[in-house]
This record gives sequence, structure tokens and C-alpha cells, in this order.
Amino acid sequence: MSKDSIDLIEAKLSQMLTESTRMYDIAMNCLLSDTNIDAVREDLYATDKEINKLHRAVRREMIIHSAVHSRNLDVPLLLSFMTMSKDIERIGDYCKNLFEIAETGNTFAKGEHADEFQALKSDIGKMIVYLQSCLSLDDESKTQDLITLGQSTTKSLDKKITALLNKTVETQYPVATTLFYRYQKRIVSHIINASTAIIMPTDKIDYLDE
Repeated sequence: MSKDSIDLIEAKLSQMLTESTRMYDIAMNCLLSDTNIDAVREDLYATDKEINKLHRAVRREMIIHSAVHSRNLDVPLLLSFMTMSKDIERIGDYCKNLFEIAETGNTFAKGEHADEFQALKSDIGKMIVYLQSCLSLDDESKTQDLITLGQSTTKSLDKKITALLNKTVETQYPVATTLFYRYQKRIVSHIINASTAIIMPTDKIDYLDE
């Protein structure tokens, strides 16, 4: 691919991650503070539409490039960009799911797990920003560090989900809390998948353990 095409696609992916961070902050603030849900709803859904618009723009740029440079296609790179774009778009979808928990009236602003939830918000928010950094720097070691961190986080979230399902821990909103952890895990999983697209061979993208 031409440098101009690569730069354009990477810029759009980076902007998708910026918007994803915004969506994540809005959704988590609604769950973890006294944010007025009605006041931010329009912003959240408008941001989601912007992510979708950027996702389509990435696809369009790849189609145009393929048509113009059909004899010299870098197919693995195109597939990597396609994978990253879809995974980032899915982060926004799970942010909407988190927001929907808040809309049901469930709140995690207080209680014995409030500090834990705040820490989780901080950690995953930083992971989205870290992915953006990995995309721009193209640093394999940093990307691998993010993947390792993501795997550790998903294992921790799995344990919390299992404990709730087995009723070995008690919480005020067991169903909402289980969904909360599940959506966080999916966000981290998509961060990991997008990270693999930066450094892994095409056939191993999304398949770290195989």
C-alpha cells in the first residue's frame, strides 16, 4: 500500500480509538458517579455514529486502494486494517451496553466494590489509549506488553464472573454486576484482538493460544 493510504487509514483508526475512549468514559461515569444520563445520552450515541462513520471510511479507503492497485495489493496489511477497524467498532458497541445498564437504574457509585470499579475504569481506559499509542508507534514490544496485560485482565474478570455465577460473592446488583464484568471483558478482548493485528501474521490474528 502507498504511504498516503496507510497514513490515512491509521489516522482514521486512531480517531476511532479517541471516540471509543470518549464513549467509555461517558458510559462508566454514568455507572460510577451521579452523571445525568439524559444529559449525555445524545453525546454517547452521536459518538457511536461517528465511530461507525469512520469504520465505513476505512473500508471505503481499502476498496479504493484495491481497485487502483490491484496488481500490487498488500493483502495481509489490508486484512489487518480490516480486523482492527472491526474490533475498535465493537468497543463502542459494548460501551453502549454499559450505558444501558446505567439506564436501568443500576449504579455502582457506592458500596464496597466502588473503588475496585473505579480502578477498572482507569485501567481499561488506559488500555484503549495504549492501543492508540501502539498503532502510531508500531512498536512490537509495547504491543506485546498490551496483549499480555489484556490477557491478565480478562482472566481476572473471568474469575469475578464465575464467582458471581456460583454465588460465592454477594453484591447489591448481581445480574447487573455480572453483565458489567462481561462487557468489560469483551472490551478488553477486542483491544487484544486489535493488538494482534498490529504484530501477528495474518493467519494468527485473534488466535494467540493456537
